[in-house]
Amino acid sequence: MARSRNLKPGFFKNETLAECSPLARLLFAGLWCLADRAGRLEDRPKRIRAELLPYDDGSVDDMLGELHRAGFILRYQVGERRFIQVLNFGRHQTPHHKEPASTIPAPDLPTSSLGQAPDSPKSSRADSLNLIPDSLNPITAMSPAGDQLACPAEEIVSLYHEAMPANPRCKVLNASRRGAIKARWLEASRLTCKPFGYSTRADGLDAWRTFFATCNESTFLTGRAQSQPGKPPFLADIDFLMSPGGFAKCLENKYHREAA
Repeated sequence: MARSRNLKPGFFKNETLAECSPLARLLFAGLWCLADRAGRLEDRPKRIRAELLPYDDGSVDDMLGELHRAGFILRYQVGERRFIQVLNFGRHQTPHHKEPASTIPAPDLPTSSLGQAPDSPKSSRADSLNLIPDSLNPITAMSPAGDQLACPAEEIVSLYHEAMPANPRCKVLNASRRGAIKARWLEASRLTCKPFGYSTRADGLDAWRTFFATCNESTFLTGRAQSQPGKPPFLADIDFLMSPGGFAKCLENKYHREAA
């Protein structure tokens, strides 16, 4: 059963969400309406398509995968049943008080990742993401406990400059860039493909040094590939490399075909 939910202006300004496909972004907003008061729903792509995208083409399962990888939702399984948790749902949605409690088992996540429960007292902490709600921010949604993997954003930028000296320099390390770097830092720590998958800061920095060095071998990413007539050659900057799509394509060697 669909429900009324809040849609904030920050939805349209979120740079990380913009890396997802247009239909995936529309689907994400629709998931709020299908989710129960705890932000949970059954992971049934065919049923979700019938409810939210009945007139559009494309794989809803793939779109859900996009949102999961970007950190906006969590797809999880309990026994043989599959579910979806919209991360930080309770912090920015206020379900009607008569809406029934969730009957879906919660995923094994810290309370801060799930968002404040609708019936609990409001936090006194000011919302530092007035334009970009936490429910749209994979940084706050997926941060690990403790400081063991605290993101060394400045050092990652230094590694980028060191390994890719011909590429645009990052002169302003603002909150948006720090957030994107942190998202990729945490994502990379959970990967199982080389050079990533790390549990310490030192190993993480070594992995990113290797990543940037590999990117520097690509003629396309470093502006050495032949460009289209009338257009300057492409040069990957820190924003591209730290975007969900750019990072995934670099890691999958989509820009190293000339070396194949």
